[in-house]
Amino acid sequence: MLAACVAGANIPSGYAYASDTGAPAAMTVPPANPLLTPPTRDGEKIPVQVVLQVINLSDINEVAQRFRVVAYLRAGWKDPRLAFTPKAAWETFRVYRPDEVWTPHFDFANGVTPHSASDVTLRVFPDGTVKYYERSSAELSNSFHLRRFPFDRQRLEILIHPSISETGLVNFAGAGDGGPSISVEQRVYSSLAEWAIVGIGASAEQIPAFGADTISQMRFTIEIQRKYSFYLWKIFLPLLLMVILSWTVFWIDTSELSSQVTISVTTILTVIAFAFAISNSLPKVPYLTFIDVFFLACYVFVFITAIELTLVHLAGRSKNDRLGMSIRRFSRIVLPVLFVITNLLMIAIYTGIGS
Repeated sequence: MLAACVAGANIPSGYAYASDTGAPAAMTVPPANPLLTPPTRDGEKIPVQVVLQVINLSDINEVAQRFRVVAYLRAGWKDPRLAFTPKAAWETFRVYRPDEVWTPHFDFANGVTPHSASDVTLRVFPDGTVKYYERSSAELSNSFHLRRFPFDRQRLEILIHPSISETGLVNFAGAGDGGPSISVEQRVYSSLAEWAIVGIGASAEQIPAFGADTISQMRFTIEIQRKYSFYLWKIFLPLLLMVILSWTVFWIDTSELSSQVTISVTTILTVIAFAFAISNSLPKVPYLTFIDVFFLACYVFVFITAIELTLVHLAGRSKNDRLGMSIRRFSRIVLPVLFVITNLLMIAIYTGIGS
């Protein structure tokens, strides 16, 4: 008997023994934790309230069409199985680990890679209400429309829906105040050097899934507007001054060909070198943005100045000074006016294009 007791002291759990010899009988599998199964009733979907609080936006990359976000994701649902009677006045809620009770799985639909969750907390209140908190970090893809660059306005979207295995179990609903919500920490505003947040919003929607099924999805949006002061003072103004500099040849005596050629050629080369110098600050997209068109307009008008200079010189060599002076007086007025009209048309066209 003593030997049997000693042997029984090291008996692995989950086994039943048929005799004192310690020979194992069939393995008995302990029952699964029923709290890890969804609290469904009559096949109805579980309403889950979702709230997102963005605490940081970074690496907004228009070329790669991506951005990074760090946020607190809060969710709430009801699980009657977890209801309890408080044992004391201080017991307002109980804390569970994520592996102890069922929790929905949140999938960032436009995530480049699966999002990372940390600081996950579960609080259960006496009536069975479950409050879920997690700190989420994700790199998300996004569609950027840059035709109005650098005066563009973008919409960053964060799409969250349940995992595929839970599409028929979970239904994302409004928050406690009657609708889905998103908020932004104040320090987010100062962390975006090139952007200003102008609006936030959220909506719950149903999107098509496999067959006739639908998936519940939360769409959180952050409206941002580019701070264009850098481009205004560091790009547009220098380019404008270069174009105006090229027009100074219109007031130089036609006999001073060397001075006119020097100004014209130097201006053309300066604009080209300037374009290369700031190329890293411009988005590389397959269509023309507003700043691209402005560059092209500056190229064209500086080049036209060189053409005008050549025509006046040819008229002088042909002993037709009157024609040369007519071209010069015409250019003094028409070219600046055409430049202004061209830019006004560009503004009108690109203002009408949606950001």
